[in-house]
Amino acid sequence: MNNLVESGYDLRQWGNIVKYNIYRKNIVYLALPLIYIISMLIIRPVVNSEVVKYSYINLDSYRTIAITKEEKIKSILERYNLTKDEFKVVVAIVLSEAEGNSYEDAYAVINTIYNRTHSKNWIRSVNGHFGKNKGYSLYYQAISPNQFTVYKSGAYRKHLNNTTSIGYDAIIDFLYTEKTMHNYLSFRSHSIKIKNSESFSSKGNNYFNVMKEENRV
Repeated sequence: MNNLVESGYDLRQWGNIVKYNIYRKNIVYLALPLIYIISMLIIRPVVNSEVVKYSYINLDSYRTIAITKEEKIKSILERYNLTKDEFKVVVAIVLSEAEGNSYEDAYAVINTIYNRTHSKNWIRSVNGHFGKNKGYSLYYQAISPNQFTVYKSGAYRKHLNNTTSIGYDAIIDFLYTEKTMHNYLSFRSHSIKIKNSESFSSKGNNYFNVMKEENRV
């Protein structure tokens, strides 16, 4: 009998221990999510100053940057291997040849000279006058004999210091962007009608003589 009583007591004790452990584990399991949430709110990630700095610079680099006219001219001189004086002569010739003092015609004239620096025939012709590789130069194409009468007559000189006209802006824009308007190699005055020619402004020159692809450098 005593053994049965003792056995019952032992069973009750064992049961109490089991229930206590189950209760304790449930508390722990319930507390874990709460502890995690609190820790996420309290513990803040460490900010890496170098990363922040790099991100700022990276974003800032996408801002639109205004390029000054002086910076464009510097780029043009380097790209086309021109001196400042040679550039001034090219500009003066173009402004003298552009009719109607229009942006479009000045753009079209410099486009024509540019096309010649990419034409095998025109390059070969200028090389014959000035020497090897001179035909690739805007300057030597512009001063080549029997091409632009304003250079031969000296009339271009009146535009040597003309840097405020809309035509001057057109020249800068074309040479900086190299966005071509046409593929012609020649032009005549607006008053001279040429078959199948094209004009780009109301009083502009008539452009003709399309460069063939087999003649392109």
